[in-house]
Amino acid sequence: MWGNDGSWVGSDAQTIARAVTNREVSASQVLDDHLAHIKARNPELNAVVTVAEDQAIRAADDLDTRIGRGEDVGPLAGVPFTVKDLIATAGVRTTAGSRALEHNVPSVDAPAVAAMRAAGAILVGKTNTPEFGASGLTHNDLFGYTVNPLRPDGVARSPGGSSGGEAAAVASGMSVVGLGTDFGGSVRWPAHCTGLRSVRPTIGRVDPDGQYPGVPSGDHVLTNPATMHGTLQTIGPMARTLDDAALVLRVLSSRQYHWTDPASVDLSRLDVTWAPGDGTVPVDTEIVAAVAGAAGRLGARPYRGAALSEGNDLFGTLRAVETHTDIIELGTDFGTNIATMLAAARDVDRRLVERLWAQRAELVHRLLGEMGDVLVLPVASIPAPPLGDELFDVGGQSLTWSQALASCRAISVTGLPSVVVPVGSTRSGLPIGVQVVARPWCEHVALAVAARL
Repeated sequence: MWGNDGSWVGSDAQTIARAVTNREVSASQVLDDHLAHIKARNPELNAVVTVAEDQAIRAADDLDTRIGRGEDVGPLAGVPFTVKDLIATAGVRTTAGSRALEHNVPSVDAPAVAAMRAAGAILVGKTNTPEFGASGLTHNDLFGYTVNPLRPDGVARSPGGSSGGEAAAVASGMSVVGLGTDFGGSVRWPAHCTGLRSVRPTIGRVDPDGQYPGVPSGDHVLTNPATMHGTLQTIGPMARTLDDAALVLRVLSSRQYHWTDPASVDLSRLDVTWAPGDGTVPVDTEIVAAVAGAAGRLGARPYRGAALSEGNDLFGTLRAVETHTDIIELGTDFGTNIATMLAAARDVDRRLVERLWAQRAELVHRLLGEMGDVLVLPVASIPAPPLGDELFDVGGQSLTWSQALASCRAISVTGLPSVVVPVGSTRSGLPIGVQVVARPWCEHVALAVAARL
């Protein structure tokens, strides 16, 4: 849609790409509108921590020239996008929210960023993240707190995390779409907090290289498959519309994997189950009611299995045996959260670690046998929390942010794809998202079900 002032801020990706491709507007004009919006909104929200203005101007000018020559510039022609500051961007500072990387400027894009640029998208900036993405609330010692652009009840709130800066940038219109990362819920929880759509893809669908922390190899940062982080963390899209999220996912999807159009899915043939949570922590009653309503619209049957309730604990146990060597090797200038995490790390018997991963394999097998084609469940136990709060009361029980994300962590440990869409709001106007979880490589099924909601 058009902005009220005639700018392109607020337009969806497909509208912009079509207009730029057809020369109804220049990529430079679309970019100028979004750079102006960043200058207007970012001082309040602190979402974009590095603006790639000069690089973006050159890229937009080049795109306009290529279009003038009649070249096909891709399905995201002229679409401004932002990238979470954990993901490497060539020529643009990438700090991972840490003083240890305060002056780090990669020379090579992460493959996901390269795919976006090849599709014609224009990188406008990097977005805030807790240090190394190790929190569900977006703040760090380097850049401070990011603020949720939604404030329906007048209370300043967090956009969640760890892709909270990305969520705030997209939700406020500073960018059209964005790339976040998801380990324990980091694109799903911020989407829930800000009313966005997001996708945690199947492990492997999107090339995971280029994420910090990782394995330095010349100019590249590689994923370490021997770590939990390297095995389970994915890069995924965040957008204001589900169609845009699907389009970006298709751009990101590795070429060796077949892409199936969500429109081809026959919803009437799906076996859909639903759960009011992962079964280990309480969930706010308004959230449960919204998820139950969504499940009812899908004709979902109750999930009756046991595997789901074991996922969150296994995620935590696997996390507890990590040594975090990949972070330690980056330096010593870390914030309190990371310093505490490193101090708690210990060497463990390799046989114990292997047994835990064997438990994971068995857990995935059982969940796939219990969930049907699709499992619908909450994103979190709470809506977007007040800025600065660290403990949250749900049904008389005090939860930490990690406990509040139990339903996300339970899915993360399985590696299954999950799409988040808003399905309602609280009495105070805060958005409520729902997870639509599908079987491996069936993002098209999750997207089709999410579109129904």
